[in-house]
Amino acid sequence: MNKMIGLWAHPRSRSTVLERVFIERGDFEVFHEPFAHMAFTEASAIPSDEWDHSLPTTYEGIKEHLLTAKERSNVFHKDMCYHCLDDLKVDLGFLAQQANIFLIREPASSIISHHRVHPDMPIQAIGHKALYDIFCVVTKLTGTVPYVINADDLAAEPERVIRKLCDYLEIEFLPHAMTWKRECPPQWKTWRSWHVAAENSERIISPAKQQIDMTVLDQFPKLRELYEYHRTFYARMNEFCQ
Repeated sequence: MNKMIGLWAHPRSRSTVLERVFIERGDFEVFHEPFAHMAFTEASAIPSDEWDHSLPTTYEGIKEHLLTAKERSNVFHKDMCYHCLDDLKVDLGFLAQQANIFLIREPASSIISHHRVHPDMPIQAIGHKALYDIFCVVTKLTGTVPYVINADDLAAEPERVIRKLCDYLEIEFLPHAMTWKRECPPQWKTWRSWHVAAENSERIISPAKQQIDMTVLDQFPKLRELYEYHRTFYARMNEFCQ
């Protein structure tokens, strides 16, 4: 039976570079934020690029698109829970058909990064609250705490983190998937402007150690509000990082 892996993340969490590892593996069909197509259109205020009109635009349509793909191959899909929160949190059948893994990043870092790309993002788009909601749903559904990765650990020790993830998923660790050419995979074209660093990378790298400039949050009062709201949900999930 083919596997389906759902990577649930929040914006600016390094989820795209983790997705790139699964693109490079070659043994998964990879979908990049398919549920964004029910949350946005090419006319939405959020920055987008080459819109993919081949994807369904309803929750049920996107879900069936993924499940149909699972019939022919292993599937990896990465998405943000806030894109489909109301539907996802009651769809236990869909969640039960996949391995659900979660990726978090310290909210000050992700909020500042998000602000650079989309300064007018609404509070729910930060994503930690929605991610925590689905984390709780999966915990109750399975009776066990889901697998959580901290993005800073991924950046600092990518091979260790990916090897451990592969063990958890019961898939082979493939060394060749840890490096790649600088290019934009087809899956990223709709949101290409969000993934400039990932597109120009050749592997997962750890940025130079530096203190988060928290003064940026104070320069923009809205950012401080977003941080204060979401940091509790980050802290709760961070207790369970692998």
